[in-house]
Amino acid sequence: MVKNDRQLGIILVLISSVCWGLTGTLQALAPDGTPPLTVGSARIVIAAIVLFPLCALRNGVGFLRRIRPAALLLGVVGIMGYQFSFFSALRYTGVALGTMIAIGAGPIFAGIVGAVAEGEAISRRWLLSTAVAISGCGILVLGSAQGPLTLHWGGISLAFLAAFCYALMGLGLKRLGSSMNSLEAATSILVTSAIVAIGVLLSFDSSWIFTPRGATIAVTLGVVTKALPLCTFSMGLKKIRMHDAYTLSLAEPLTATILSAVVLGERLTPLSLVGVGLIFLGILLLPSSQGGGASEEHP
Repeated sequence: MVKNDRQLGIILVLISSVCWGLTGTLQALAPDGTPPLTVGSARIVIAAIVLFPLCALRNGVGFLRRIRPAALLLGVVGIMGYQFSFFSALRYTGVALGTMIAIGAGPIFAGIVGAVAEGEAISRRWLLSTAVAISGCGILVLGSAQGPLTLHWGGISLAFLAAFCYALMGLGLKRLGSSMNSLEAATSILVTSAIVAIGVLLSFDSSWIFTPRGATIAVTLGVVTKALPLCTFSMGLKKIRMHDAYTLSLAEPLTATILSAVVLGERLTPLSLVGVGLIFLGILLLPSSQGGGASEEHP
């Protein structure tokens, strides 16, 4: 039963990663001149608008009484901190280096956070799997880079901060999941984060959302790249350990690269293909069965 739960958790996290991997392609299809920070904020607000009524209709609003404030704060700081630090990092370091650090360092921070905060043991096989997958992520992103890399230490620091916030989001989801189900946990974090995100939308030019093309992109981003994957990621975290989930999430840049080639016509270099292969290998190296600290879903 534990092995089946773990395998289901792996599938759920991979689904989340594939959904998150759609973000870059969808953002590229948004109207010209769309401010990046409004893209991240719009998808949070729309995801909250979608999930809260769904959660209330399914379970009522009684789940609000079961919110653990400290866990909620971790999740909100994680999800909003990632949005701001990641997009700011890209401005200074460029897309390739910023993405490689922010996504690639995620499993490392998740391993540390999971071990310190949740007492999760780290195995040698996980270390090997993660090292291979992170190497693949770096090669994949650098192999797709256009032009020279910019070593801006402030931007690099922001990229590492984004990775840390990414891990905090998972910790918040995991701890909220101890008192409520995955839909409720995701909804709690998104609705609270939406309060901050609305402020961002009011501070920047958000007129693109009200065009037919912009509205389509915004709704798709909110539903497919935020609401759905946050729920499946929350479900997956109940069945596998944090560090495993974040290693699996390296399927995100893999998805993004493949989509950019298929949809946007970007060419995959031989170096990028090596990176793709290493990410696949790293994911396959994860143990197929291991105690994941699963907990029961609340009705």
